[in-house]
Amino acid sequence: MKKGIVFFILIALLGNVILTGCSNSQDAVSNESTDSSQPLKKINVGYLASPEHLLYFVAKEKGFFEEQGIDAELFQFTNSAEGLNAITSGKLDVGSFGVSAPLAFIAKDVDVSIIGGQNSGACAVVSKPERYEEMKDLKNYKGKKVATVRLSTADVIFRGALLDQGIDWKNGDVEIIEMESPAATMEAVKKGSVDAGLVWTPFVAMAEDQGVSIAMYITDLFENNVCCRQHVLKSKIEEDPELWENFLVALIKAFDFYQTNQEETVDIISKYVKVDKKYLWKETYADDATMITSPDPLKKSTIKYWNIMKETGFIDSDKNIEDYINTDIYKKALDRVLKEDPNNENYKRLLSDFNKYN
Repeated sequence: MKKGIVFFILIALLGNVILTGCSNSQDAVSNESTDSSQPLKKINVGYLASPEHLLYFVAKEKGFFEEQGIDAELFQFTNSAEGLNAITSGKLDVGSFGVSAPLAFIAKDVDVSIIGGQNSGACAVVSKPERYEEMKDLKNYKGKKVATVRLSTADVIFRGALLDQGIDWKNGDVEIIEMESPAATMEAVKKGSVDAGLVWTPFVAMAEDQGVSIAMYITDLFENNVCCRQHVLKSKIEEDPELWENFLVALIKAFDFYQTNQEETVDIISKYVKVDKKYLWKETYADDATMITSPDPLKKSTIKYWNIMKETGFIDSDKNIEDYINTDIYKKALDRVLKEDPNNENYKRLLSDFNKYN
């Protein structure tokens, strides 16, 4: 099958994994000067308008990309399939378009490599408050109607969790209602046309104000679940591995900033995600926030997610997914920042996480 046809099929398959937003790009604000004798390397970075992509926003606005010799231009996409097709066509150099999309592309022989992460968590099952007690237990979902956005992270994990409970949604034990967006899912729950629905940030933070309850978080079904991954064509990595090491250094420094500068980080996110700041703060910093931001590749969780996609029938592949997860570049980037700042607690935590999750 020609690649163009493969991409068309994948757009149809993945086009519903939607996150909406506003502006297409943002201007850089550098907080450090760069060596003018060394021209910046231009890269195009794709993102979805969600708090989940805050590492890009902070690295851009605080000048961490420029520090690393990178002129990064950010381009917004409305769904993961569009972003992945831009990467495969060469219009984008890197992006963070969920995890279902890149894994589905890999299963269809697209030579994409995962080099780092962006976030995990950030998804939940919501229901009407009066259904909370029933819907907080997965065992009670037999015979229920559940709204979801097909192939979103929450959708894949939830379907896999049902199968683990012996609830076969493929044979009608649960009626899965596929919606076009998390907003549409939320409306279906509020109207009572479904028993529960799967949403993600910033709709998780909005749940209470929308008059619905969080029945369970997706992390209750998949601890340390994997979500948006950093993916690049293998050929681009081979052309300039140092560029991608520098790219991940910028994201690691953005992680450190986000950990220590809450108010300014929320201000930065609000430039890219047009949602009330109280929701951005709640998703990012509240004690009950489940969005976990990190540039770590989470190799073990990515392998587990790949297997769930196979079990649920979303992909059919005998590939070894480990061949498509490159943790070496991230480790080199992490070693660099630790050498520069060995007492940085955030960097040390990332190293501990790397050793645990990869």
